[in-house]
Amino acid sequence: MNRLKTIYYLTLLALFTVAIFGVFATVWVLTVLFDRDRAVCHHVSRFWSKTLFRLCPWWSVQVEGAEHVRPGRSYVVVSNHQAMLDIPLLYVLPFNFKWVSKKEVYKIPVFGWVLWMHGDVAIERGASTAAKIMLAQCEDYLKRGVSIVMFPEGTRTKTGCVNTFKEGAMVLAQQSGADILPVVIDGTFDAFAEGRIVAPHVFRVRILPAVGADEISRTSPKELRDTLNTWMRDTHQMIAPRHYKDKQ
Repeated sequence: MNRLKTIYYLTLLALFTVAIFGVFATVWVLTVLFDRDRAVCHHVSRFWSKTLFRLCPWWSVQVEGAEHVRPGRSYVVVSNHQAMLDIPLLYVLPFNFKWVSKKEVYKIPVFGWVLWMHGDVAIERGASTAAKIMLAQCEDYLKRGVSIVMFPEGTRTKTGCVNTFKEGAMVLAQQSGADILPVVIDGTFDAFAEGRIVAPHVFRVRILPAVGADEISRTSPKELRDTLNTWMRDTHQMIAPRHYKDKQ
């Protein structure tokens, strides 16, 4: 049965993605000259992302903590990273944001083109100059009221657990004066098993209380990194204890 569900879902997903890419490209052409923050393109991406989960009637998305988001405020959003499905899942966040993505991701057909048109921020690993440029681009967005989403683990987990964090997001928050909004997700790591979708399946997004700029300013990036790492890992363990059975 799951094989048939997989064929059904992937077929619909491919057809819908091709169609929505045409819409996205058209919207970009029509708005690029006056929509500096690509807000309209973001709405198209959000529609695609939400529909991606709705195409599978055996999937559901649960969001907790939306009350922690303050309208009109830009955030440095930090999230754990489980799989590529994290990207569409995080579009449940109710504000315009930009991704910080590895430069090589932009070379992927369709997906990379959308990132470029969306105005997301590319970073080249291991290049200090590129890191400075990335931080400057992110700060500019934050000052204009556009949030930034980063995966402080740096790469996807191989176990389902939350791994150790890097300091980049914390440095950005300190330099920009923006709040940090921690987001813990689960469900994308094990949405597929042996090449087949898992159905029924639940995806969870828990938005934690924001860490204010005042607290960030008086805390070192390393201490802030470790505090957030522990907080988000403990939260994820409560949400998804199945990933931590071998860690106890």
